[in-house]
Amino acid sequence: MQQLANITVTPKPGHLFDSWDTAGQWLRNMSLSGFEIYPHGELNAGDIPAKLVGGFHLQSFPILTPLLYNDSSRLMKIFGDWQTVEQFYGGTDADHIVMVMVSQLNLAAELNAPYAIFHPMDCDMEHLFSQKFPWTLDDTFTACAELLNLALKQSNFKGWLLFENMWWKQSFRLDSRQEYDDLRSRINHAKCGICFDTGHMMATNPQLNNEPEAITFLQQRLLQLDLHSEIKTLHLNSNLPAMNQLKNNIDAAANYNGCKGFWKQFELALNHITKLDPHNGFYRCDLAQLVETIDPGYLVHEVSQNNIEHWEQMIINQRDCLLPTADQLAWKRYA
Repeated sequence: MQQLANITVTPKPGHLFDSWDTAGQWLRNMSLSGFEIYPHGELNAGDIPAKLVGGFHLQSFPILTPLLYNDSSRLMKIFGDWQTVEQFYGGTDADHIVMVMVSQLNLAAELNAPYAIFHPMDCDMEHLFSQKFPWTLDDTFTACAELLNLALKQSNFKGWLLFENMWWKQSFRLDSRQEYDDLRSRINHAKCGICFDTGHMMATNPQLNNEPEAITFLQQRLLQLDLHSEIKTLHLNSNLPAMNQLKNNIDAAANYNGCKGFWKQFELALNHITKLDPHNGFYRCDLAQLVETIDPGYLVHEVSQNNIEHWEQMIINQRDCLLPTADQLAWKRYA
């Protein structure tokens, strides 16, 4: 199992490194195998040292269907004008989204990334706080399949295409095994699988109060899904939504309704999402059995990056949680 860290690439490596040389030295110091990169903007493979790339995260289009379906009325309702549409998406029609995805898949292929992660989701800010989206999961899968199949047909990517579980409703939450089987059947690509995100799965259960409860929940859900062989990559982070999620939703919705202008609304929505999905690191708990059960090829420490020291410490804490306990070592010795 290779252990990775995630960074956004612009082509600068994240916001905490001044160069790729510095980033590479940091990986060696942390004894990590590479980065799962999230490229943003127009990039060339020559901008990124392929030897440091352990995985690839495709650009996400959370407000997907208005532009994918060239729905001018929805676009104007959400964004207000075409300039804002272009600032948000980088273009003003469906062809732009498809070509961005083609470009990213080709970049992943050029960098020899073993996998590329896709977010199977659709969202809008109007319904984000209540989670009462006026469309179905089938609608979301139909849109995602259309985008992926158009892009894959025009790309050179032959690696693993992984679907990451989300926490918003009417998106790929992995509430059941059928969700994966349904989505997988729609995608014209030989190598599909799952990127299992622990924090996103935890966010679907507002009753969790501590990490031992969360680990039990994750293990039970994985047993129910029976998808271990499909999980190629694990995004490891902790998210305890706990008791104040409903109040956060109500307060944020009230603030949103009094907010004018897309970018102010978007900032408020991002702040809300960050509270519900903070990407904290696991701390002083036993993750060894959970990770052994999943047995992923890649484990990504996808934790927040407020500063380099805090980021390093959260990764160190999570790696300590991966070490087998004395009882587990004894059991293996005599089993």
